[in-house]
Amino acid sequence: MTNEIRADIYEQVLHTDWASLAGYRSGDLLFRVNGDAGAVANSVLTFLPNAVTALISFGGAFVIMVSHDPAMAALALAGGPVSFLATRCTTRRLRRFQRENQEVASDRTVFDQETFQNLQFIKAFGMLNQVTEKFYHIQRRAMDVAARQNRFQAYRMMLTSLIGQGIGYACYGFAIYRLWQGEITYGTMTMFVGMAGALRGSFNSILSLAPTAVRACVSAERIMEVVSLPRELLEDEEAAKRMKETGRQTGVYVQMRAVDFAYEGQKWVYQKADFEANPGEIVALIGPSGQGKTTTLNLLLGLYHPSSGDIRLGNPGGESLEISSSTRCMFSYIPQGNTLFSGTIRENMLMAKPQAGEEEIIAALKSACAWEFVQKLEDGLETQVRERGQRFSEGQKQRLSIARALLADAPVLILDEATSALDVVTERRVLNNIIKREPYRTVIVAAHRPSVFTLCSRVYKIQDGGFSQVDERGLQEFLEAF
Repeated sequence: MTNEIRADIYEQVLHTDWASLAGYRSGDLLFRVNGDAGAVANSVLTFLPNAVTALISFGGAFVIMVSHDPAMAALALAGGPVSFLATRCTTRRLRRFQRENQEVASDRTVFDQETFQNLQFIKAFGMLNQVTEKFYHIQRRAMDVAARQNRFQAYRMMLTSLIGQGIGYACYGFAIYRLWQGEITYGTMTMFVGMAGALRGSFNSILSLAPTAVRACVSAERIMEVVSLPRELLEDEEAAKRMKETGRQTGVYVQMRAVDFAYEGQKWVYQKADFEANPGEIVALIGPSGQGKTTTLNLLLGLYHPSSGDIRLGNPGGESLEISSSTRCMFSYIPQGNTLFSGTIRENMLMAKPQAGEEEIIAALKSACAWEFVQKLEDGLETQVRERGQRFSEGQKQRLSIARALLADAPVLILDEATSALDVVTERRVLNNIIKREPYRTVIVAAHRPSVFTLCSRVYKIQDGGFSQVDERGLQEFLEAF
């Protein structure tokens, strides 16, 4: 059950709209998939058998007592309403404690993940004491929540126990009184006292399942919070696949017309933006950091949606499609930073094209100027990349990422500062190889370095809410300013 729940959540998270999911930390999502899913499954597996057992025991004892003496049965149940109301009144606080527990556990997962991912940076900057202190701070938060929850549950159990003991003594007294009056025999009294104890015990067992139910409900709410987010709509999926196949031969153009975009609650990134990139062209996006270059690339990938305007892909044959999650298959994307995964070089390459043969992989590596160092490795394509490509330099990791993108054989290639770690000579070789490899491929580059712009057909500048094509003079002014 746990694996099925986790698999279902995992799949739904992967298909969730990116803009809706961007506000969640990866460690938090990881805890919801693993921790919360496990809590729900374990609670269900624990709750159902215990609830059925307690209900059968309660029902059996109640039927026996009612059939012999309804008055005694009513007395034995006298504490039930009080215990039920006490449990109901405390459930809200239990939910609050459980949510705090889950949130602290989620924060701990996020912190642990970020710490181990950035351990080299932490050691290099001598931040071990700060990180350790933050770890202990999270631990103290967890201990504080657990202590408050344990105290509350102890008081709750004491109250329930006192009510049960009071009812038990009342049953003893009533049974002794009736025995004294000669209304029942000693054997009957013993049976009633035993059944009253069984009745109270089974009733308390049912009430004691409340924390388990609360734990399951809180975890289920956290899961539903994520899985209820809007999902990506796969519109025109077949048409996009057909356009991708034809685009490999004839190319695909990208157009933005009168596009407005702003992040929720923030000022406009730009308004009335026009952009065009045609087959066989390299088109550059320039502008100061944080002005919207990466945002534009995310719009082209269908990760965000424009506030107004139109973004389309099309081919020389007259077909066109509005940008969506379905058209993402026509893009090869190389983002800023490191995008290599644990495994071998071959496995990383095959993520882009699972059916690719060794010759195709080597050809892509050669185009990205990566084969020159891969072939020198002792294990070649079987070399372990390690987590986040730790065994390679930044320039080598960028070339491997470019090779993987080229292997995907998509008609549009997007490079987001993807050659920033390369020297100028290698950068020009890579870009020239990309043009030679697929003369109809559309290449869109977000960059700052002048060496890229000499190869570009057009350059667009994004700055201060504006989006405009720049001429050679405007480009020179930009380079001098930045």
